[in-house]
Amino acid sequence: MDIISHALYANLIFKEVPLEQRGLICFFSILPDLISFFSITGKGFLRKVAHYTNPPKEIFPKIVFRLYNITHSLVIWIFVFFILKIIGLDYWALVYMGWGSHIILDIFTHSNTFFPTPILWPLSKFHFSGIRWSNKWFMLFNYSLLLFLYWYFY
Repeated sequence: MDIISHALYANLIFKEVPLEQRGLICFFSILPDLISFFSITGKGFLRKVAHYTNPPKEIFPKIVFRLYNITHSLVIWIFVFFILKIIGLDYWALVYMGWGSHIILDIFTHSNTFFPTPILWPLSKFHFSGIRWSNKWFMLFNYSLLLFLYWYFY
């Protein structure tokens, strides 16, 4: 899913959380993609992403795939979440829930063809082939749903 949608859904999911903490939750909801794709720069890449096309996998350095596996794994996420809870960092555990929402949304909005979400990495390469988020019909549905939800709740 695109990062704008991740932040908008996180804001809806955690709408009852105080604004300052909700802002951090929204930031954490886009952080997995920011970390994974930080090494990608350049006009060509930005132009392709702006048009919601899948750039060829060859343009991505190997580090992007490694970081993507780490940042999009529920196994890693659960481990970090429990560490935060065990050491008593409940405020940050709640903020970290934004990251979890990112992974959950990506499970269903990434297909086998482009960065499938490695749910159980490093234990398994299992992934679910969902709807490609960059599909124009899905984008129309997604933003229509977001518009409706914001109208309803706000």
